[in-house]
Amino acid sequence: MELLQLKYFLMLARTEHVSKTAAALHISQPSLSSTIKKLENEVGVPLFTRQGRNIRLSPYGHAYLTYVEQIFTALENGQRTLAVMKGQDDRHLALGILSPYIWKDLLRAFSESHPSVKMDRYSMEGSNHIKALLNGNVDMYLGALNGLSDRNLTSKVLYEDDMVLLVNKSHPLADKKEIDLRECRNEPFINLSKSTNLQQFISEIYEDAGFVPDSIMECDYTLRDQMVIENYGVSITTKTSAENVDSDQVTALALTCPKKKRILGLV
Repeated sequence: MELLQLKYFLMLARTEHVSKTAAALHISQPSLSSTIKKLENEVGVPLFTRQGRNIRLSPYGHAYLTYVEQIFTALENGQRTLAVMKGQDDRHLALGILSPYIWKDLLRAFSESHPSVKMDRYSMEGSNHIKALLNGNVDMYLGALNGLSDRNLTSKVLYEDDMVLLVNKSHPLADKKEIDLRECRNEPFINLSKSTNLQQFISEIYEDAGFVPDSIMECDYTLRDQMVIENYGVSITTKTSAENVDSDQVTALALTCPKKKRILGLV
């Protein structure tokens, strides 16, 4: 497996458009298709589904994308470390980010307003952002403020997000607009990894509801969404996250009890 294959996969996954991706890479479409096919042969699964001229990420591709993005994030972090060692970090902003898709518009606007500032972004899903801030490894953090209590850190709330229950539209609960979580104590739940910041917050919601969920799987965001789309179970998430699920097969029910909001902002 070559880094070039992963680069081509990453760009094609983001555009889901062969001709645009090939043009951006300055290569021919057959060359791009051949490289992707070679990668699929190596991993042993189809990363894209093809229907005529249209191409979309397969469920395998969605799952694989998360890890490929981590590879390139790690490489970017390595480059920044070398720049720091060389003393070339005068106009860098090291930014820890939880769920980059939430902040994409804000970050784009900042980059357009401050083109001379190089912004390095670090994905921080767990609670490692507090240590990173205190150690000076990141300058700022965009993410959840729930539970933030260190007196050495200053935060500003940017918005609050409601919590919802994500269910398949064929589920018996799907006709409801809102629900008391205690009604779902016998449902199979799809959860994120316990190490993620959001799942730690969701665990508090389960505790407030007074039951331990039947967790049939712990996985990443993409696979969680796919499992609900295929009606393997239900999942608690934020309203914003639910709105970003790329499927008309799911619906989100507002959680009325426990009524907790996900508070997000800048630290």
